[in-house]
Amino acid sequence: MHFRTLLPLLVSYRLLAFDPTPTAIHFTISRRGGAFPSTDLADMELLSEQLAAAEARFNLTQREIVGNKVVRKAKKKVVGDGEYGGLIGEVGRMGGWFAELRVGEPVQVVEMDLDMLTADFFLFSTTSRGGRGFTALLSQTFGDLDYWVPVTLTIPTIVQSNYFPFPNCRVSTDAIALPTINTSVPLSFVLCHPPKSSLQTLLPSGAVLGLAPSESLSQMKADGLLKQILEKAIVRNGIWSIMLINGQDGVFSIGGTGADAVKGVEEQTKAALDRLGEIERQQKESESGQSPVGERGDEAKVVKRDDDWKWTKIQGGTAAWWQILMQGVWIDGNKILKNQPVILDLNTPFILAPPTATKLFYASISGARRLPPPHSQFYTFPCLNPPKLHFEFGGGFFPAMQGDRGSGPGGRSSLGRAKNGSGYCVGVVVETRMGVGGGGGGREGAGNGLKDLWVVGEPFWRGVGGVFDINQGRVGMMTF
Repeated sequence: MHFRTLLPLLVSYRLLAFDPTPTAIHFTISRRGGAFPSTDLADMELLSEQLAAAEARFNLTQREIVGNKVVRKAKKKVVGDGEYGGLIGEVGRMGGWFAELRVGEPVQVVEMDLDMLTADFFLFSTTSRGGRGFTALLSQTFGDLDYWVPVTLTIPTIVQSNYFPFPNCRVSTDAIALPTINTSVPLSFVLCHPPKSSLQTLLPSGAVLGLAPSESLSQMKADGLLKQILEKAIVRNGIWSIMLINGQDGVFSIGGTGADAVKGVEEQTKAALDRLGEIERQQKESESGQSPVGERGDEAKVVKRDDDWKWTKIQGGTAAWWQILMQGVWIDGNKILKNQPVILDLNTPFILAPPTATKLFYASISGARRLPPPHSQFYTFPCLNPPKLHFEFGGGFFPAMQGDRGSGPGGRSSLGRAKNGSGYCVGVVVETRMGVGGGGGGREGAGNGLKDLWVVGEPFWRGVGGVFDINQGRVGMMTF
């Protein structure tokens, strides 16, 4: 079932949230390029490229002291160092999770990338044909607030200076149609046009919705989407949530969660498939002259989930990302690691673990072994013996990467078979060298507050819902 059909069903289901009758906004989301990985055989060159790109996203920031606390900010550019990407959020990135944003009158549909590592909300319009962007001239309700936005370019060099990377970055307003509550609201956003002489005009158009909890990660002096929605009392709760249905479809909610709706759709889908299977079985039995043996209706029942969110406060000394404490890592019923600091990120396609933790993790799996260079950050395990893995958060035990991976070998813990005919699969838990000298996809080397951190990425969220409480600085989780 393609979950573009999920949005209408969300309206008819009461949401499991903190108010008996909450108002919430729900977007269906998709993974650009489809599910990852897409083949049964692990493409090690592609996996290595994806790993380097994932680590590089975390190296676009640096720690700074502001007042009496340490915060994380975008790195700054030295004038004359040549052109660089500028904004932390990347528009139209292959493998990114995005929602459709409807802007203006008549409506223009923009692909809005969700990014948990930045706090900005901006639309990016280029002259290329890539992506789906916004053209102000085509909207009758567009308004320009007529002031420029100072933005700090990112580059791995620590320099205290401000710079205007895009002469045409402006704060603007327009009507934005909010799904499920059937309301269009005038909201402000930063609209960026790269200079015509810039190579960035070749980049795709689109939008970025920053979801980081700290405003220190904002490069623009403009209110974000979530803040505006709360100030206009469109939603009552300062929360947002994600629920991934599979490797390429899910639900992103503002002001509530889609837990009950997702569960309801699952039940409807399974019931429909069960009825179809029963009809086919009866037809076959009728053709063969056999009588039915027993009832099979119970086989399609959804496994009951825990109805309580398990909460964890944001941890870490640097105000920045959604960083919390993972109380335990369990493999086959044994606790092998405890009290591990983790960053939660939807767009990282792996579970990244620091070197020592990765060695202990795979040492607990019979037959696991490290791949030789240049792919020594990856490990393999016997495809026929995938680990039964649980992560412990907030006193709750959450199954991680369990279940089948379609027709692929090794279950959800696998990135594919190591090579043709091999009985070993490449593990989704990958060693990261961020914060370790010479690692992490950047020049800064050791430090930058990234050493010994896990990144719990997309694979964990398949089957586990997350709710992010901005006001109270906490994260809730639930299996579904």
